Amino acid sequence: MPTYTKLPRPEGHIYFNYSPMSPPNWGMASFHNHIFVYRDVKLAMQALLQAATTIQAQRLEAGTASLLTDHLYFRGQSEITQRLLPTRLRGRRGQPIPRKRFRVDDPPKIMFNGVEFPSKAFSAPPGMDPRDHFGDWYEEVKPTRVVEDSAVELQENQEKELRERDAREHAAIDRAAQIAEVALLDDFQKRAVVRHYSGAPSALLDVSTNPEVAAFFATGGGSQPPTAGEIGMLWAIDLNFMSGIFSFEIASVPNGLKIRAREERDTWGVNKQMFEERGILPACMELTSVALPFNRPVAQHARFFSLSGEDGASLPLLTELTWWSIIERRAFVGSAFIHDGHTYENPSRNITRAALLPDHEKLAIALA
Repeated sequence: MPTYTKLPRPEGHIYFNYSPMSPPNWGMASFHNHIFVYRDVKLAMQALLQAATTIQAQRLEAGTASLLTDHLYFRGQSEITQRLLPTRLRGRRGQPIPRKRFRVDDPPKIMFNGVEFPSKAFSAPPGMDPRDHFGDWYEEVKPTRVVEDSAVELQENQEKELRERDAREHAAIDRAAQIAEVALLDDFQKRAVVRHYSGAPSALLDVSTNPEVAAFFATGGGSQPPTAGEIGMLWAIDLNFMSGIFSFEIASVPNGLKIRAREERDTWGVNKQMFEERGILPACMELTSVALPFNRPVAQHARFFSLSGEDGASLPLLTELTWWSIIERRAFVGSAFIHDGHTYENPSRNITRAALLPDHEKLAIALA
């Protein structure tokens, strides 16, 4: 495979800015990300897979891939500014702040020593027009993203809000356990089932090994299709991007498999000191695949991300939000698209609402 792949031409791109002091770090997480925006979800999915598979091929050639397989997981979100957070930690959803759009070939100007300069410079690969690489326009998401803002969005009394959310999940688990098939499951399986069949908040972030499942949900498959012209997002979470921060081990668990990533904080240099001064505790990241005797998680090729302390205990809020922010900034390949007002489906591959969200099961009825 070539070391470089020519991606489809985007329509434009969107910038995200993160505070370099939230958390304070040196090279651990990017302060600026830009996401290419494609004309539709199919083209965005093509670009996402081209980029992700080429990156992995380069790792394999160089011998730097920590995980040879089971490293790539997909998630779709209908609005590009939605944070990569489990529902337990999300703020109340509101309208995104309107963004200004600028031309790549004519960005706003700034003055320096009486001389006018473009505020942004766009460097394309040799021989390529910058517009063919970056698209015709760009937007910038504001304000700058700060971990502490995610905590504030939860409500003023964060501890009370989280207790109430946990209570809603426990109540949903209790209701689900009235069904015989659920009662036989272990604690993690019950949480995973409830994540798929109820709207109760959860500390589990559900992802899929199938990018078409992500495309279905990104285009409103779980609710109503977004308005045409709005911008959605496809995520490819690549665990190999977390190498150097975490070490990986793969272990069998009852009814499944778990990839466990443990911090290697002693190898971080100055970042270890900055994290400890900030009070950010060591964390363990887990990706779990378990057998579930229900149609939805099977059809969705479901996997579950979670974070915990090294001993399995819950993490303090600031520590947990910090690690989700780092995953959002470091561990992904992203591709955005312009909604056309329709939900993505592919019946030949079982990507339909009837297949992915069957509503006739007892569990779906019990938790509706």
